[in-house]
Amino acid sequence: MTSPPAGASVPLWTRAYTLTVLTTFFYFIPWALFLPVLPVYVLQELHGSSAAAGATGGVFLFTMALFRTQTDRFERRFGRRAVLFAGGVLFACLNLLYLIPGATWSVLLICCLRGVCFAVVNTSLMALAGQIVPLARRGEGLGYVNAAITLATAVGPFTGLSLAKNYGFGWVFAFCGLISLLGSLISLGIDLPETRSAEPAKAVGTSLRELFEVRALPPAYIIMLLMFGISAVLTFVSVYATTLRLNVVSAYFFVILALCAICSRLVSGRLYDRHGANFVIYPGIWTLAAGLLVLGTTHGSAGMFIAAALVGTSYGIVVPNLLALVYKHSPPHRSSVATATYFTFFDLGLGAGSYLVGVCIPWLGYAHIYLFLSPLILSVALLYHVLCGRASGTASSFSAAVYTPQNENIYEAE
Repeated sequence: MTSPPAGASVPLWTRAYTLTVLTTFFYFIPWALFLPVLPVYVLQELHGSSAAAGATGGVFLFTMALFRTQTDRFERRFGRRAVLFAGGVLFACLNLLYLIPGATWSVLLICCLRGVCFAVVNTSLMALAGQIVPLARRGEGLGYVNAAITLATAVGPFTGLSLAKNYGFGWVFAFCGLISLLGSLISLGIDLPETRSAEPAKAVGTSLRELFEVRALPPAYIIMLLMFGISAVLTFVSVYATTLRLNVVSAYFFVILALCAICSRLVSGRLYDRHGANFVIYPGIWTLAAGLLVLGTTHGSAGMFIAAALVGTSYGIVVPNLLALVYKHSPPHRSSVATATYFTFFDLGLGAGSYLVGVCIPWLGYAHIYLFLSPLILSVALLYHVLCGRASGTASSFSAAVYTPQNENIYEAE
């Protein structure tokens, strides 16, 4: 099904949307940078174990998963502008705390606190993007926002690994603090639709129905499983490249991954709008499985770069388009909750993958980990078909897998 002809004339690049994309880009640079850099820091500078190296990502992401669902409550109480700015400033300060020399436990504590701040900032930004993007251009609009995230995925690791190699980790931590502060300042210019509630009693609810959006669960299950596989790449590919004596490859691996992800995001967003979710998500899952297979069998630079292209293409397809499914089936006034639900499972997949892969590496090795993950990711396509993909092209009936009449009544009552 094609999008309405009038959709192309709806303005997308408004001032609020443009600043939201820029803010997202600057906030995500430290997020992407620390995923591959902190494990190297723990292993080389603090002489920690591979489990501890994996825990740096795991603790950060698990904390994010716990606090994403609180974002809507914070916004209702303090307002979105205050939450977004304060969370960003605290995130910048915590990035600078790494400059204080410490042990593995102190690094993990800072990771935990950073996860709280970034969970709130990221959830608020993504919910904002879901609200200000025109409905007729939602796939395309979210594709650009996620393209900014993917560009940060290239800039962050490349800059971080280069700074660490040439100038030391102190410069890495200072860079992250300053770039986060820049994102906070840019966010002040966004015309935000305020979400402060006039009914405080309703903002303090703690039931699962208020903390999670049931309509977002099927795509959230899928992204959790896919991110489990992607986490093994984002967190440990730089260390894996070092074991293969391909030290120079690791930084450029993320550049290729990000460039392919950006291209696939921009193309797949429009394909989603025209042909529906199934048209892009099935190939995205298959491509990730292929990328893990190549990564597990390669011994040279060419194979690493091919794997980067495949994983990046998959990442650029599945993340924004599964998120578009979430927004399509969730009530607009629950956009922050729906966003939190989706990215909570996103974080759980990344966090669990980072930690468990770190634990298994001493027994299986990097190559066997990737080979083991490839068929597991391939099987996710079947689960997607069951939960989301049975309705041809649009997955419009995936709600039947999890909804009940009582769930529908929740929103009628609101």
